[in-house]
Amino acid sequence: MTHISVFGATGKVGREVCALLTETDHATLSQAISASGTGTTLTLAEADFTGTDVVIDFSTPDAVMTLLDHLQGTSLPVIIGTTGFSADQTARLHAEANHRALLIGANFTKGFEAFVAAALALSKALPEAAITVGEVYKADKKMAASGTTKRLSAELAEIAGKEVDLDIQRIGDTAGITTVVLDYKIATLRLELNVRTRAAYAAGAVEAALWLVGRANGLYAPKDLLAS
Repeated sequence: MTHISVFGATGKVGREVCALLTETDHATLSQAISASGTGTTLTLAEADFTGTDVVIDFSTPDAVMTLLDHLQGTSLPVIIGTTGFSADQTARLHAEANHRALLIGANFTKGFEAFVAAALALSKALPEAAITVGEVYKADKKMAASGTTKRLSAELAEIAGKEVDLDIQRIGDTAGITTVVLDYKIATLRLELNVRTRAAYAAGAVEAALWLVGRANGLYAPKDLLAS
């Protein structure tokens, strides 16, 4: 049984991770941790990672830095689902990978890496196609492109050797819809990944956590699970 601590446990995805860990047979919730320590969660100061095998984080960039400060002197592996790190924070994450296994991802949805691989393969097969990457998220999410879209558009642009258009939308309480549209005049090809519930992110994060335990120190990404 893998014991998992969740940091950012009061957030939308953090709550889903905690709920999932009460249902799965392969892992259990070691402790739920939040910055405020509200409800049944602990603060970092109260947390004891002695019985923890791996940490899953869905918090904020600044909170992640505080978590890493708290974990200094340990080699505890960490899954990071937080995005929006500054250049200095990103450098800190890379340095931290010398001391522990870190798996950082913008989208932990199960199947997302296969979705990306399919989009890249189609882009390579259809070099003449105009490419648009679209995203739809909840209405209160900022309009800037998500980490998922930034990564997907960058990889597609590199393969295609040209700019990729973006279509950013915010609608209701949408958990997440990612699309890749390839328009090659005589036909249009559309790939869509529609996340029906944030539990999809939680499931992928737990799967990644189980995979990360026992790995050598270093920086990992969700696509490494697909390759293994």
